[in-house]
Amino acid sequence: MAQSTAVSQSTDELFAREIGRLTSTANWQGTLALLDSRPDLANRSDVIRLRAALLQQLNRETEALALLESHLTREPDDALSRFQLGEIHFAKRRDQEASLAYRLAAAGQLDPLRAQVVKDRLASIHARRETRFWIGASAAPDSNINSATDASRIDLFGLPFELDDNARRQSGVSFSIFGGAERSFAYAEGSAIRASLLGSYLDAPGGAFDMASVAVRVGPEWRFDDNVELAIQATASQRWYGGDIFERRHGVFVGGDIGKDMTRWSGSAYFDQIDDALSDSRDGWITGVDAARTRYLSASTLWRLGLSLAHREAESDTESYATARVSAGLLFPFEWSTMMYVEPYVALRHNYEASFAFGEAREDIEAGIAARISKRDWIIAGAYPFISLSAARSESNVSIGEFSRQRVEFGFTREF
Repeated sequence: MAQSTAVSQSTDELFAREIGRLTSTANWQGTLALLDSRPDLANRSDVIRLRAALLQQLNRETEALALLESHLTREPDDALSRFQLGEIHFAKRRDQEASLAYRLAAAGQLDPLRAQVVKDRLASIHARRETRFWIGASAAPDSNINSATDASRIDLFGLPFELDDNARRQSGVSFSIFGGAERSFAYAEGSAIRASLLGSYLDAPGGAFDMASVAVRVGPEWRFDDNVELAIQATASQRWYGGDIFERRHGVFVGGDIGKDMTRWSGSAYFDQIDDALSDSRDGWITGVDAARTRYLSASTLWRLGLSLAHREAESDTESYATARVSAGLLFPFEWSTMMYVEPYVALRHNYEASFAFGEAREDIEAGIAARISKRDWIIAGAYPFISLSAARSESNVSIGEFSRQRVEFGFTREF
């Protein structure tokens, strides 16, 4: 038995020595072939990280990402593998993916050297954000796209009306595409002018509920240190509904982020003047605030608390209202090499005046839950595919505001 153990140790020593020799001469293919000769080591975390590094050196980045992502769903506390993911994304300038990986890795208690590298990388990501593009697409089968009421009868002006089922909801498959581009122009240390163009298009069954939007933002931004950012931007946007212009907006946006240790706060406030194409009575303005607190718990887990408040003032008091939304989300590794983000929420709407049609001021409360599952070891042209699931129920004192909605969506996002 002792002789067998000695032979095993001797074999491992020779193996390790040969790995060192091959890597010292940058013989990446030979090193990978040697690793493949030892399938008994394939599931060791250090061997997986070495294999991923070799694949990256051989320009097999997709395989390296898939290997690390799959490993992290089985060993979610491996901060070194999460850090290695960040390095791959950083090298390819996929800055959003890199930032998330670095922050999660830091929450996994990295050694001091790599912890400092994370800080330096995050600072570099902010400094180099000159030009960025992103695009995404999704398909949603059998969608109640217009969140239609469940009611088959409603009262308008005190008179009963029957609702046609086809008018209330549309079945079929809806397709959407969304994306954006932004360009930063530095003018001083830690300061820049940023211009962004955002767009989206939704093709819904029948065409009556097709939606599109275009938005532009331009303004200065400042980075005061590694943990504090602030931006002030002028904004303009236009939305289409059913092929026709729905509304135009222009206003101002103020947003920022503050980070400390493993916690990050983000917030924004906005004010928009609204030109409604449907009716002059709906012209007016809207103002609101959004806030979120993100806590990075480990190398694969975070939670986020969100709050949104808005006040809409229209020419007609019956079109003026306030809304509020509270949400709490958790990101965690799931089965089948996936990551899941689950977010339950509650949303409220309060109209200030009774409408002419319903005879009372509308009051809605909506509760729902959304889940997004990303297949981490499937990488298609640099994009991670995802499935989104959501369910919601709205209760209202007016029947047209009541609905139940379930939605399944398949899609992908890609950053350049």
